[in-house]
Amino acid sequence: MLHDRGNMKWTSLMLPEHLVQLKEWKKEQYHDKKRDLTEWELEEIEQTIQRAFKLSKLVRLTLWDNHKLQEEVGKVTGTDAYKKQLLLDTELSIKRITFDMIQKASLVDADD
Repeated sequence: MLHDRGNMKWTSLMLPEHLVQLKEWKKEQYHDKKRDLTEWELEEIEQTIQRAFKLSKLVRLTLWDNHKLQEEVGKVTGTDAYKKQLLLDTELSIKRITFDMIQKASLVDADD
């Protein structure tokens, strides 16, 4: 039976710079890709956020941050047009979320 050691037998022949680049490449494989949103999607997100603000309802935002998608739930308390930020009041704190981080928005029903 052949016992292959994989990359172990080649690491002594690799330069340290190559090993660092291989480790970075492996980390990048687990990153989520940021989608480019269409005009329709951007308009739908904007309408959902405006509706949540006017009705003072909870909104669930899917955010792209640090190469990962994460969800935040809270009430929209305001916007800062100059800094292009949204103020979201979550259970723990008020967060400033930039508009370009938002990938999806939906209203949270009372049943959720």
